[in-house]
Amino acid sequence: MPPIDEQRLIARILSSWDEAIATTEQLLANGRKQKQALMHTLLMGRARRPGYAVSSQYATTKIGRVPEDWKHVRIGELAKEISQKNGEDHALPVLSCTKHEGLVDSLTYFKKRVFSADTSTYKLVPKGCFAYATNHIDEGSIGYQSLYDRALISPMYTVFSVGEQVDHGFLFKLLKTDHYRQVFAANTNASVDRRGGLRWSDFKKIEIPLPSIPEQRAISEVIDAAEEEVRGRAAQVEALQKEKRSLMADLLTGRRRVRLPSAENTP
Repeated sequence: MPPIDEQRLIARILSSWDEAIATTEQLLANGRKQKQALMHTLLMGRARRPGYAVSSQYATTKIGRVPEDWKHVRIGELAKEISQKNGEDHALPVLSCTKHEGLVDSLTYFKKRVFSADTSTYKLVPKGCFAYATNHIDEGSIGYQSLYDRALISPMYTVFSVGEQVDHGFLFKLLKTDHYRQVFAANTNASVDRRGGLRWSDFKKIEIPLPSIPEQRAISEVIDAAEEEVRGRAAQVEALQKEKRSLMADLLTGRRRVRLPSAENTP
């Protein structure tokens, strides 16, 4: 128990860190909103990358207005479901899906095992494939597997691969937009078996806008740059939180002391 003046000064110091963290978290939230707006604008063709527009006209489709010179196709025309189970191979890493980052290594992300000890019924997710939470895709639970040659995911997920007609980065970004979360929710509510979530039989019928491959890649590159800014801001939040925890541990146990203003004026 330090003197009351020292207690108050410690509290003010820690409060200033709380304010810095809150400000940076707000900047992060704003950055994510701006990125979502940019994604919707580019991925739905509301704004075009220079040199790619053949027509300035728009066509009305099931998924909204898209440029007239873009295709709009069902996911099932580009993709196929993968349902291979793990069997007895328990050595493969297990993935989880996050709202903002997509597929992550479960043990690394959560720092503990949150999946079943028996992974024999888990599904294989080869590198370059997609996976979504069948019952929770409307919450943004869809990811792209770029971490391992092969990995596992809960049997509650649907796994699929796509052909060369679409750039993987473009498709992943498109399916992570708020617009498509609403599309997924609408299709889930309209499915015959709502308790089963959005199964592949309904998911593959959903349409997506499809510009040329070069334009897909140009769009994806702009969004990647915005994503880097968001990641940098998220890293700042994490660093500030870590530094504050360390400072709290030192100040509240007396390992580090603060100098009171009155002490500075004492001869």
